[in-house]
Amino acid sequence: MNIYDLSFIRHPNYVTSVVRTYNHRVRQCIQWTDLVITNAESSKQEIVEYLGVSPDHIRVTPLASRYSGISLDIDKLKRPSQLGESPYILLVSTLEPRKNVLTLIQAFEQLKSTQKIEHQLILIGQKGWQFEPILKAIEESPWKSHIHHLGYLSDHEVAASYVYADVFAYPSFYEGFGLPVLEAMALGCPVVTSNQSSLPEVAGDAALLVNPSDAEELADGLYRVISDRSLRQTLIDRGKARAATYSWQRTAQETLAAYRSIL
Repeated sequence: MNIYDLSFIRHPNYVTSVVRTYNHRVRQCIQWTDLVITNAESSKQEIVEYLGVSPDHIRVTPLASRYSGISLDIDKLKRPSQLGESPYILLVSTLEPRKNVLTLIQAFEQLKSTQKIEHQLILIGQKGWQFEPILKAIEESPWKSHIHHLGYLSDHEVAASYVYADVFAYPSFYEGFGLPVLEAMALGCPVVTSNQSSLPEVAGDAALLVNPSDAEELADGLYRVISDRSLRQTLIDRGKARAATYSWQRTAQETLAAYRSIL
């Protein structure tokens, strides 16, 4: 049995009514399950704590980015025309409450007002559950002309968006793994992310970690990266090294080993 996260238990306010029903279904399935596979140690601990599964029956098989193992000439990636010419802060995520886009918008507004940054805020991702407050916040923002929701882009366009960004912001309240963090690091984009759930585990020392509920702390983290070239380069170097430790081959090998453990 695969469990990617326990958002339906930990944060039911961040999921749809359909997803909330998973609680009962998963608890039923656990009763006759010999093995649970999850993607992070933090998720494993939650499964032990909230579902009562023995840690001996849980195997962790980390994921990898969509760009892992793919031959991608970063130097030849062209900047997507949708991004314009200004420097920008990037988020790649579905627009939904769990992703904490509203706090990112607040942090961006603070940076525009207090630090007078030249940056745009670029949001790449499809509209998800309860996206309306996010679009409303953009429309009502005094800096709305500097905030751009681009919706869906191709994998190559997303890759180029990472490459040309000054910093990648991922202040999610909760993640079972957090693939966009690995994507950004793999493509040389420095990361500021949440200090909660699996994100510190995935990021290690290769990102700045902030309280996702604190817009001022998020703004400070973003400003440190875009204003300090030495810090930015350190995060880029650490990020590339960190992302290289995750691969789909490793995922496959550890998943196969997990299945063989119950034969």
